[in-house]
Amino acid sequence: MLQCRIPQEGTVLPVLLTILKNTIICIYSWLEALVTFFIPKSRKSVCGEIVLITGAGHGLGRATAYEFAKRQSTLVLWDINKQGVEETVEECRKLGAIVHGFVVNCKSREEIYTVADKVKRDVGDVSILVNNAGVITTTKLLSTKDEQIQDMFDVNILAHYWVILLTTKAFLPAMIKNNHGHIVTVASISGHIGIPFMVTYTYVPF
Repeated sequence: MLQCRIPQEGTVLPVLLTILKNTIICIYSWLEALVTFFIPKSRKSVCGEIVLITGAGHGLGRATAYEFAKRQSTLVLWDINKQGVEETVEECRKLGAIVHGFVVNCKSREEIYTVADKVKRDVGDVSILVNNAGVITTTKLLSTKDEQIQDMFDVNILAHYWVILLTTKAFLPAMIKNNHGHIVTVASISGHIGIPFMVTYTYVPF
């Protein structure tokens, strides 16, 4: 028998405030992007910087790699997808950048430490770290397999902690020593709202 759950008193207002907050953030971001499109900000040079990007085999990670390649950064690209990361490496080299590609399973702490040591030994101290790795499953909830849900949590939650904390532990000391560096962690506003066909990605318990 289907039952209709009536929102308890005091639960509706926080949801409405969250929606309002996210709407304001989106509008502000759009306006900021519009202004900077016509009035570009002065940018610091990243030429020669060693930039490590996780999840560089496709999507946002690949696009980020292209932008740094255009600015002649030395790129260190990580992804579990061998073909994807090799394609990104090839395109970045065409743009004139020095590129090092690695196949890395960000769910493995041991693998992160091993490859991080190899990067420091063979390439040098990373000065810009972009933690971007993540996966998205776009299916109806009832069609989503248990293995897909498990993989989403393993990569987007547990692995995200491993990648952020372990890569930061691996490369932050050199940044502190050199008094120079940046750490960027990519997240999604989808964690605050529900999106059709992306329940396992955007699920937020209220």
